Amino acid sequence: MDLDKLQFKACVRSGWQAIDLGFLMARSWWLPLFMVGALPATLLLIPLLLVFWESPHWAGVIVWWLKPFWERLPLYLASRKIFSEAPPEWGIIQQVRSLYLKDWLPWLLWRRFSFNRAFDAPVTVLEELKAKPRSQRLRVLHGKHTDMALANQLVCFCCELILAAGLFTCLLFFIPDSLDPGVYDSLESLTLAGVWIYTLCYFSAMILVMPFHSMAGFALYLNRRIDLEAWDIEITFRSLSQRKKQAGSRLIASILIPLMISLSVIFQSTPTLAATDHNNESARELISEVLKGEDFGREETVEKWRFINWVEENQDRIPEWLIDFIEWMEANFKFDDATEETLQTTAFWLKVLLVVIFICLLVYLFYRFRGPLKKLGSSRQPEAAPDIMFGLDVRPESLPDDVPVQVMNLWQAEQPREALGLLYRATLSRLIAQHALRFKSSHTESECAALVQAYGIQSLSYYFFQLTRIWRRLAYGHELPQVNELKALCESWSKEMAHDPQ
Repeated sequence: MDLDKLQFKACVRSGWQAIDLGFLMARSWWLPLFMVGALPATLLLIPLLLVFWESPHWAGVIVWWLKPFWERLPLYLASRKIFSEAPPEWGIIQQVRSLYLKDWLPWLLWRRFSFNRAFDAPVTVLEELKAKPRSQRLRVLHGKHTDMALANQLVCFCCELILAAGLFTCLLFFIPDSLDPGVYDSLESLTLAGVWIYTLCYFSAMILVMPFHSMAGFALYLNRRIDLEAWDIEITFRSLSQRKKQAGSRLIASILIPLMISLSVIFQSTPTLAATDHNNESARELISEVLKGEDFGREETVEKWRFINWVEENQDRIPEWLIDFIEWMEANFKFDDATEETLQTTAFWLKVLLVVIFICLLVYLFYRFRGPLKKLGSSRQPEAAPDIMFGLDVRPESLPDDVPVQVMNLWQAEQPREALGLLYRATLSRLIAQHALRFKSSHTESECAALVQAYGIQSLSYYFFQLTRIWRRLAYGHELPQVNELKALCESWSKEMAHDPQ
């Protein structure tokens, strides 16, 4: 494994970023990944369809059940491509037998329904671990990204179903009526022809999604290894070392360095070299003696029950009855790797069951008390209209009788801000009172304009937009409007706001 040839930047990513990286690898190498995954599955599907001619869905079920095997060749190919290796097709075909036979029985039984299948597959296919070493390795890898592996499994499975249904519907849509194969019978269930078409559609969807599912799990596995083995740090150190070697080569190639080295060799005494060699030998012996001590090379395995993050000096506080009970359980029940995996699976399904029960209970409670909840929702009083907006009083009693005349009087009295402010707040007040627009005191001018536009009256929306634009220029930019613009706004106000829309 040459990290210098890695095809992507080695850095610790989040789970979603790792899945995105896997999808990017699947897009870049989609055709070869698709071919090496689809070819063996297709070669098995064809004879199975001939055997189960009257029940083609059984052929689809068998091929679907063997899906962990179809994912191994794309995984093997991707593991070579990320290090710039391009194995020939014949070399990949030669690996079929060895890859498919690796730990094959567990992958067809209890591991078939594992939600971490794509995440765990590299441990079997690439690292070739099984039994206890595999469990220990997975225990380290599962410290992170197991939730992302579950999300990858569920999302890709849903994509398969959606794509299969889409292919099935699209195929039926383009079949002419004269060639209708009769997919549904009178009971709206699939006929034999319909089962054949849907089986082929689901198989197509499975092999199309398979490269993305496999590469996402592989990217999660690589991201976990980068985190544990510090690939990014190692690559950085290699880059620094290479730069140092290149700089040293340039200096050595110069004229000054060889001259200085020659002079130092001529005038250097032999006893000094001997003394240096003697000192190096003494240092090596001292290091060897230190490493042979008890503090180095000692491996100790401690097996005992304790709480997580428990401090050793507080160990005496554990109740004796709890220790006796745990020791009795350990003596009477043997917990090997298979038992531990079974317990983890059982615990997961219990959690799923509890979540389903909780959701069903919530649905029942909402359905059972839907009447009181509906009354509670309908009893809420509508929010009262605000009296002050943007520091402007929008109460109807605060407005003069003839708004346009008062606006022009204020303008002629050289009070442009008061004039335009009166027109703006009078417009807001009429919109609240006559058009029942639900403004809030927290709304901005832009949000008020959006509410007026959503109201659906085009002329009113255009007028309020122009008024808001001129008002904001004056209020925030201190830019005075033209007199003809203000007169046009006053004339339009009399037309738009003087009458009740009812």
